[in-house]
Amino acid sequence: MEPFDIFDPSFRADPYPAYARYRAADPVHRGRPPTPGEHTTGWWYIFRYDDVAAILKDSRFGRSFAPALDAPPPPVPPEEREPFWDMYARWTLALEPPEHTCQRALLSRAFTARVVEGLRPKIAARAAELLASLVPRGKIDVVADYAFPLALSVVADLIGIPRRDLDRVKAWSQTIADVLDYKPTWDVMAAGNRMALEFAAYLRPIIEERRKYPTDDLISRLTAAAGEKMDEEELVALCVMLLFAGHETTVSLISSGAYLLLEHPDQLKRFRALPELSDVAIDEILRLHSPIQATTRIAYADVEIGGRLIRRGESATLLLGSANRDPAVFADPDRLDITRRPNRHLAFGRGIHYCLGAPLAMAQGGIALRALFDHTEDWRLAGAPVWSETFGFRGLKSWEIHAPARQR
Repeated sequence: MEPFDIFDPSFRADPYPAYARYRAADPVHRGRPPTPGEHTTGWWYIFRYDDVAAILKDSRFGRSFAPALDAPPPPVPPEEREPFWDMYARWTLALEPPEHTCQRALLSRAFTARVVEGLRPKIAARAAELLASLVPRGKIDVVADYAFPLALSVVADLIGIPRRDLDRVKAWSQTIADVLDYKPTWDVMAAGNRMALEFAAYLRPIIEERRKYPTDDLISRLTAAAGEKMDEEELVALCVMLLFAGHETTVSLISSGAYLLLEHPDQLKRFRALPELSDVAIDEILRLHSPIQATTRIAYADVEIGGRLIRRGESATLLLGSANRDPAVFADPDRLDITRRPNRHLAFGRGIHYCLGAPLAMAQGGIALRALFDHTEDWRLAGAPVWSETFGFRGLKSWEIHAPARQR
């Protein structure tokens, strides 16, 4: 088949037909050759569910190039270092054991079932507060007016970031999404480096204050628990990761879920009538419109996948959005079915890098959609949605609905 091109405008507008073609004809697809300066010796795209799931759980694949190199790469001169990638290299999702194990153990305390359950009333109250102010407008943008402020304020409150600063955090987060979009331009990379320096400068005094005067937030708990195990740069990087990952995909989940339900009145009617279906419905929304479309792993050994040999040091892009619509696993995979069981989607990944924030994302998604549609029965689509132009993080960029004529 022709080379798979994630930058083709038609693919970015609607990736699912291309996924179906490659799943059927070339599910382990040899991608482009490496560009000068890349560690990898080759690039693969993986489309089928079983192959993607297998790699996610296989210890012969990981997030770091180091185990696949015969010798450590030469140190980067200080004048050539990029602040963004220095910060990203400290993120939990970029680490391998034992560093990954240590960070994950610290973070796991913040996302227990008890913590998430305690946050539910706050999430519901914030959703109600937003809807009370939005409905009188007559028309709202579900992304900018509802999903973003809800998801971002929840994670900011959890971490310990003042709400007055959320506009800055939102702008920094958009820059992160742009940089991580597989092919950042020089301008985007420069913006990412500026963001990293600005975000770090913003967080350092907050972290220092929590050391002296701890409160009941995640920054305080991390600074207390980390002790000598984590320096300030690691704490800063961890806070940036949590703020970004803690809301970016949830915004997509809420806005895409609202869009899917309004597009499918029969499913919306069932969603309204059966509150016990909330988690099952959220799983189906995540499967059908995976907020994270792809993740990359590096081969630490020669591994055969789907009859193709992926050699040590080669990169494999795992197309979660394709795996989640694989007809070999999901009956009628392009159809929304909010009662679908079982639903073993891969939207949160698998293995040691399974998303720690999955319980919180599920809770926020269910509460947000339940509040939106319990508020009234009169929401109507107000125009075509505008999808984000990024590939790795796929979600609605903007989308308006008519405010209801009457409220419950």
